[in-house]
Amino acid sequence: MICLVVFLFHSAAAQQPSALATAARVADRFMKDTRFEWRWEPQKEVLGMQVLDFRFLNISPDHKAFALRYAVAAKDTVIRFGITTAAPVQVYLNRHQVYQQDKTTVTNPVEIAYNRFTFSQYFTAPLEKGSNEILVRYTAAPAVLPVIFLRAVTPAGDEETAVSFTAHPLVKEWWYSSAHSADLPATPATGANYQYWQTAPQHWLPELVIDSQAAYQRESYANWHYSHGTAMWTLLALEQATGDARYGNFIKKYKQFLLDNYADLQFQYDSLYAWRGSYHRIFRRTMLDDAGAAALPLAAMYLQQKDSLLYNRLLGPLLQYITEKQARLSDGTFCRPEPVEFTLWADDLFMSVPFLVTMAKATGRQLYLAEAVRQVLQFRKYLLNPQTGLYKHGWFSTTRQQSVAYWGRANGWVAWATVVLLQTLPTAHPAYKEIKRAFQSHMAALLPYQAQDGMWHQLLDKPDSYEETSCTAIFAYTMATGVLHGWLPQRYKAPAIKAWEAVAGKVDDGGVVHGICQGTEIGSNEDFYRHRKTIDNDPRGLGAVIMAGTAIAALQQQNIQH
Repeated sequence: MICLVVFLFHSAAAQQPSALATAARVADRFMKDTRFEWRWEPQKEVLGMQVLDFRFLNISPDHKAFALRYAVAAKDTVIRFGITTAAPVQVYLNRHQVYQQDKTTVTNPVEIAYNRFTFSQYFTAPLEKGSNEILVRYTAAPAVLPVIFLRAVTPAGDEETAVSFTAHPLVKEWWYSSAHSADLPATPATGANYQYWQTAPQHWLPELVIDSQAAYQRESYANWHYSHGTAMWTLLALEQATGDARYGNFIKKYKQFLLDNYADLQFQYDSLYAWRGSYHRIFRRTMLDDAGAAALPLAAMYLQQKDSLLYNRLLGPLLQYITEKQARLSDGTFCRPEPVEFTLWADDLFMSVPFLVTMAKATGRQLYLAEAVRQVLQFRKYLLNPQTGLYKHGWFSTTRQQSVAYWGRANGWVAWATVVLLQTLPTAHPAYKEIKRAFQSHMAALLPYQAQDGMWHQLLDKPDSYEETSCTAIFAYTMATGVLHGWLPQRYKAPAIKAWEAVAGKVDDGGVVHGICQGTEIGSNEDFYRHRKTIDNDPRGLGAVIMAGTAIAALQQQNIQH
């Protein structure tokens, strides 16, 4: 009877693709859908940012320059504006001066969080219902960049949507004029004396090509993003597991493509103000999403072969940002300015720790490993609920309370980051046992919430929320890895394999992964998470599936050997 059962088990297993074959199918589709090519597109106004660029006018010192546009409001209202400029400037609203500034030393606006900018100065102005004329007078000054940044903003710094700059039937973009006189010029609305107006030249920017047959159409996988970097990073693990050099060669191609275009990309961000141009996140560099996980494949390559250009141009500045400039609580814990100031996001543990660990190994600088240890322990202190053993998505310093939800992928990010640290941290390290116990406790807490089919839910403790692929893949990976390294007992094999089988069922014959939750902010209620869309082949889940496949394959091989 026993022999028959074993025979039936192996027969059933033989009918399923191996874990490595499934992971390879996902990786191959990812590479197939990635194109290292450009197309030229006209630069578009984005994020409500008004960039008044007078450079094309070649204004002489005895001239004044003017910029004109109309702002449309649905009702009478008072709008807050952020403004940054290094030159003398006056702003008029419906011919009434609402702002004046003498020359100051400033930098470009800084995007401190998604779509949230800080400016050098702020002012408020009343808008009437309907169309309002905005006229900006700029006085030429030597050695001063003739560019003004203006944006209608909320008190938090987000775009103020109560006003539109594009609804006027005639002036749909900024018009420019220059004159000897400082008097306010005639405009289409005043209909007074003749005044020559012109629009600025159109800039064209290189944008990454998205393959028309790609499963994921929102963004090119070749772009700089934490999820894309994570997926590419896992290709190196797949190369090691399969011996297939195509995966490592793909990362080399990505690295070279980036380095070859780096100077031009930096120019378009810094000098053409392409806030959403290709690779803009590299140069934004004001959040961990931009700095850590996105760079993982390049950090792993640097670990293998010390490339000084790669380090000096990219990895070194990213390390400096994370260790010296990243926002923190008073105790050094990484945080963000969104949704409110000094908020912890569970996501940020993965956005920082694996990169710090890899660069500690690559450089031999133990301070990076010490930082990773501190973050793992501190995040646990703030985000763990000791009653459930699970992690909340966020913690707010304003209320000193955790956010509402046990979001699946947030717990996955914590678990994955902890596994990466445990794989590197010496067993003699003073924090090793504590971190291992934390990992063991987290895995034990997850087991009761695994569904009968092997999946975990979008909200881990809410069976009425949908089953979600990315968190299930991460838990399959972390449990399997825990068993392989002896951090977890053998009884975790079964739930890990069951989770993998469920995840493999979400991968179709074309290598497309289904059921991945889209990018997700910290929600104020559980329904926010319930209603998040799932997106086929969203890169936020691809790396997890690939890593789960490699770990399960190793676990199954261990079974055969024993």
